[in-house]
Amino acid sequence: MPTPVSHAAVGYALGAWTQRPAPARRVCIAAAACAALPDIDVVAGSVAHRGITHSFAFALVVAIVVTAIFFRDRPRVVLLLGLAALSHLGLDELSSYSNGLALLAPFSWQRYRCVWTPLGGPGRGLWAQLLQETLVVLLPAVLVAWLGTRRSQPRT
Repeated sequence: MPTPVSHAAVGYALGAWTQRPAPARRVCIAAAACAALPDIDVVAGSVAHRGITHSFAFALVVAIVVTAIFFRDRPRVVLLLGLAALSHLGLDELSSYSNGLALLAPFSWQRYRCVWTPLGGPGRGLWAQLLQETLVVLLPAVLVAWLGTRRSQPRT
């Protein structure tokens, strides 16, 4: 059950590592937002969780719209934002907390689950799950983001 914080950290890390020569903070923040955005369906109670917002089509639309609004001068940012949105799907596929993701929505409402689900598991308490997510997803993402921002800074 990766939290929006973990998703955002992974998106920020992707932004920090994929930009050359130096990562732009606004691109990293947009990538973090795109990575967390699929969980908007939790707020919108009328939409099934892990339904259309957890699809390839939604990731593509989000990446295109955010790029068109905020990065018209940098159209290649759409690739990074799409990858950030897709990272959310990948993390959720690795968790055991649902009946699958509607990856092909709106074309098919079939739900897909990954066979290997190392995140979460039956019988674990909330604190154990949060600790696991922190160690496996959040801390590595924060470390990668920090290293990504440091690698392009001049040495003094």
